[in-house]
Amino acid sequence: MNIEGNAWLLKIYTGEGDKVNGRPLYEEVVFEARKEGLAGATVTKGMMSFGASHSIHTMKIFALSSDLPVVIEIIDKKEKLEAFTQKVGEIMDKGKKGGLITMQQLEVVKYRRGEKYQQFSSF
Repeated sequence: MNIEGNAWLLKIYTGEGDKVNGRPLYEEVVFEARKEGLAGATVTKGMMSFGASHSIHTMKIFALSSDLPVVIEIIDKKEKLEAFTQKVGEIMDKGKKGGLITMQQLEVVKYRRGEKYQQFSSF
């Protein structure tokens, strides 16, 4: 798979404690992205956030919520990501939690599998 050059970034903002089918929502999204053959996905845990509900989510001891923010980033071609956003929407609906999905254009300078993973060239 070659995604060098013009590509798109799909970002999904959700909460660490959000669950779907008994597992974290972010895991459900990443496994679905892999199943769909997308180029890759990264999940990052944040330190503090607020969203549409305006509830503060933080690790501080006296905070009302410790449900930390999670950002899932997936880079691929626009058409593949647009199709995938439908699945992400369905997954988020199942979890009955809030979230945000964004897309933006970017330039991929280099995308290469390391030698260790050359055996998986069919992906």
